[in-house]
Amino acid sequence: MENTAAQQVRFGEWISEGWKMFTAQWKGWVLISLGLFCAVAIPVMAFVIFLYAALIAAALQQDPSAAAPLSTFLIFGSLFLFGLVMLPLSALLMGGMHRAALKQLRGGQVEFSDLFSARDQYLPLLGAMLLIGLLVGIGWMVCVIPGFIVAALLFFTIPLIIDRKLGVIDAMKASSEMTKPNLLMFTLFAFVVHLIASAGTYACYIGLLATVPLLFTMTAAAYRDCFGLEGATALPPAAEPWSGASYSPPALASSPPPLSTPPPAATVCPNCEAALPASARFCFRCGTPRPAQ
Repeated sequence: MENTAAQQVRFGEWISEGWKMFTAQWKGWVLISLGLFCAVAIPVMAFVIFLYAALIAAALQQDPSAAAPLSTFLIFGSLFLFGLVMLPLSALLMGGMHRAALKQLRGGQVEFSDLFSARDQYLPLLGAMLLIGLLVGIGWMVCVIPGFIVAALLFFTIPLIIDRKLGVIDAMKASSEMTKPNLLMFTLFAFVVHLIASAGTYACYIGLLATVPLLFTMTAAAYRDCFGLEGATALPPAAEPWSGASYSPPALASSPPPLSTPPPAATVCPNCEAALPASARFCFRCGTPRPAQ
């Protein structure tokens, strides 16, 4: 599993293929994204609304000096409890989304049932998401940038658990060994992929149904090239533009030389046997009419 050579990060190819994967089976992806949205995003939004309402109510009932500590306690305490409740469900559904992307690369059809297809790897997925969330959160609290670096190092952890059935620690090690030699580019790639996936929030969150799948399709394309994927296929590349350099027109069939028109038979005057030009109607010597041809 060790990899000492730096893996080239093919931004354009992975992003382009991820988009092609989505457009090729967009109905299936929108359907399972809708299931993910209903199971995770709607409860999150409901929780945020409830949290803001609780903070406003606490601020109105308390004096300003006591409102700030209470607000801080409510925010972090509520987030911790909500995370514990949502994490088990999120681990299962996120694993299913990754499995759907790998399935598509193997030539399969994305279906709604794929959303719950990672039950066989549920405990490793739960442990991995807990550790990754904890490490990335610590990195963000330190100086933000370390959080992105940790996310890049562990970028392939979930696909490795899904595809190769590795344990949590083994998958994290394999992912970091792959990304570490080219850490800067993998960090940029992970950042861009998550940025693209979250772009749907600017379309009243409905756009997430089209952008969230890209997180999994782009990751799957990168995983296939970095680790290999048995039975995987690549989408056919676009035809290269014709430059004309190597083109030679087909040789035209050589046409036979034109047949020479035989000269008209010599015409002579029947009276004096003088040669008559082709345009002559009478003999220029004796005046005898030209004989009919």
